[in-house]
Amino acid sequence: MKFAIPLIGGLLAGLVFRGRPHPIDVSAYVEQVGGKRTLVEGGRMYSRSLGHGPDLVMLPGFAGNSSTWEFITPDLASDHHVHLVDLLGHGFSDKPSTAAFDGDFHANRLVEWLRIHEVQNPVVIASSAGCQAAVAMASTYPQHVRGLVLVDPFLIAGRGIRSVLAIAKLFPRITAFVMRRLYAQRWFVRFGQMLGRRDPWRVTAADVDRQYVPYGTPGFFEALPAMLAGIDPSSYHNMVQEVECPVLLVWGAADRTATLGQARWLGCQFQHAETVILAEAGHLPQEEVPADLVARLRPFLRSVETSSTPRPSATIQDDPG
Repeated sequence: MKFAIPLIGGLLAGLVFRGRPHPIDVSAYVEQVGGKRTLVEGGRMYSRSLGHGPDLVMLPGFAGNSSTWEFITPDLASDHHVHLVDLLGHGFSDKPSTAAFDGDFHANRLVEWLRIHEVQNPVVIASSAGCQAAVAMASTYPQHVRGLVLVDPFLIAGRGIRSVLAIAKLFPRITAFVMRRLYAQRWFVRFGQMLGRRDPWRVTAADVDRQYVPYGTPGFFEALPAMLAGIDPSSYHNMVQEVECPVLLVWGAADRTATLGQARWLGCQFQHAETVILAEAGHLPQEEVPADLVARLRPFLRSVETSSTPRPSATIQDDPG
């Protein structure tokens, strides 16, 4: 009997942590779906460009990939040149495990990518932790950014998330061990998707696959701890205040990463920002309420693309939804 409990516990742990994403041949994938991988310092960045018109560069959130934008891309690509970009460490880009995956690192690689592809002065649309790269780019290279759209930006966080990040810094080896095992599990990605949405029970298998399938690319699990170490939101408060271009801050009312009060406060830190609250969304409005998001994006894009005059500072709109 004394061996039964450890044995049962081991069997249960084996069942819970048996998952592993299917390995992916990135070259074959890119050939199948289109796009290209561009060599920059540190590795190759995957991107796919669609449409014609003013340039939009779209960035995913932490451990995500550019497919998160698939529901709003067709509309925007009808009159814009949309560039879906996976940051290094993400999606189908290379994953250098020793890189410092902070905003400055990604901003430098993005500017290099813009130069190679001759993309000038785009509006950058980013989600969650991808907003850190967007803000770092707008702060350090203002000549390269016409405007920012920050969707539920991980530039501020509630107490619980701040505590998790602090513990992760204190115990990096344990954190790396746990992360590599949890993120290998499809059920864990589903759980994260459920937490990220206003209605957790509407998560589908396709929603999970959009994030989980690219975890089978080479180097993802080796790079994962370094990626987490690079997303401390407290590092960006000064950068936010240095951003001079117009900013549209979009926040889902049911976002669990921070309060609406924090979101509104963040909007007031930018020099020229408008804050929009979407009532029917959580942390992923681009997947939850794509039509509502596009409806809010288009007036901002028209204003930025037709005028060099900054928008009024720190205005706030709530979605009546």
